[in-house]
Amino acid sequence: DVHAAQARLETAAARIAEAEARYYPTVVFVHDSSRTFHTPASRNRLATSLQPSPVLPAGVEGNNLALTTLLNALRRPLFGLGGGMGGNTNPFSEHTTALTMTWTIFDGYVREAQLLSAKYLRRASMESLIDVQRLIVRAVDTAYYQVQLAQEQSRIARADETFSEEQHRETKKLQAAGRATSADVDNFRVRVLAAQAKVSAAEGLRETGRVVLAELMGLPDVTLPKDLSLSPLGEETAEELAAIDEGPWLGKALANRPDILQLEEIVKSEEENVRATKGLYRPSVLASSSWGFDRGSNMHYEDDDQSSAAVVEFRWELFTGGARGARVRGAEGRRAEAAATLNRLRLSVQAEVRKAIIDITNAQTQIRLHRETVATALENRRVVQAGYLAGKENLNRLNEAQRDLITAAADLALARIRLRQAWSDLPAAA
Repeated sequence: DVHAAQARLETAAARIAEAEARYYPTVVFVHDSSRTFHTPASRNRLATSLQPSPVLPAGVEGNNLALTTLLNALRRPLFGLGGGMGGNTNPFSEHTTALTMTWTIFDGYVREAQLLSAKYLRRASMESLIDVQRLIVRAVDTAYYQVQLAQEQSRIARADETFSEEQHRETKKLQAAGRATSADVDNFRVRVLAAQAKVSAAEGLRETGRVVLAELMGLPDVTLPKDLSLSPLGEETAEELAAIDEGPWLGKALANRPDILQLEEIVKSEEENVRATKGLYRPSVLASSSWGFDRGSNMHYEDDDQSSAAVVEFRWELFTGGARGARVRGAEGRRAEAAATLNRLRLSVQAEVRKAIIDITNAQTQIRLHRETVATALENRRVVQAGYLAGKENLNRLNEAQRDLITAAADLALARIRLRQAWSDLPAAA
């Protein structure tokens, strides 16, 4: 994605050079060699210049007769058809070699508008590259936190598995002492298997997240090294749990978001395109010149074969059947579309910032509540577990206490990941 955006930026820079080239003259070298085999009699250069008489007076010399015979033969068709057919078989060659230069002196400020449009598009491409980087960083953050969440889910499931295995062993002892039934033993065996299934599911999510992370990082084999582990989920800082004001973040987003800046440059480019199309109503002035040689029969050019010319052309299209007006309306429509898209994006960006701030505030509240819930559930399970081993609490009560603890721990892990994800979304949105 980054390399593609960089290529688009290089393409935009090339368009600027192309627009600048319109200010310079164009120099072309031309050479033509032609051979004409059959021409109409009216365009036969040799026959029309000499114009011999078809009928000779008596007593003419033999040389004049031979010349007349030759000229009459040149008037015959190429393939020797009857005299009723017109045309001449008088082959001749023409050779032209020249340098020509064409220079647009004035074109109604079309070049200026096209150059500015290309410069705005280059700036838009630059902002597009920055936006691609922003989105990739955000995607990497999301994939990273998903892997961390899977690691937390795996840790919680393993703790559940360990607790269930301990209770399985203790219940077996109680069964041997006659204080528990085989159903109680099977209950904890089922819970052990359920915890192992959760461990397997969490590890699958973790490995899937590692593949997504490797893809976003552009690793050739789309695989993170096996010995590379992500950092464990750390404790929240005071800044992460502090209250947040949306005003500065909204102002920053509207001023700095690269996709907004990109569309602003595109709107400016479309405005210049409108100017360029309106320039078609103005006249244009072109200058051209040429210098070279023109000779028949062969290319042995001499001084007398030189030719040169200079031209200044004033051109003003007075009526085009409404084509120019249609092009102007089309350019204005594209400009209006770009402006509407920009306004829509500004609304979307503000909504994105506000949503991220709401997610942060919500996650902060949930973390505080879930921490208290986990502490309460852990104490409750300890009390119920001691009562169960002492025969004062039943199995259902212990299962309920364990489920409450696991649910609270999972909710806390999810809230902590959501807080980090929201703190990643907010700078990306701004």
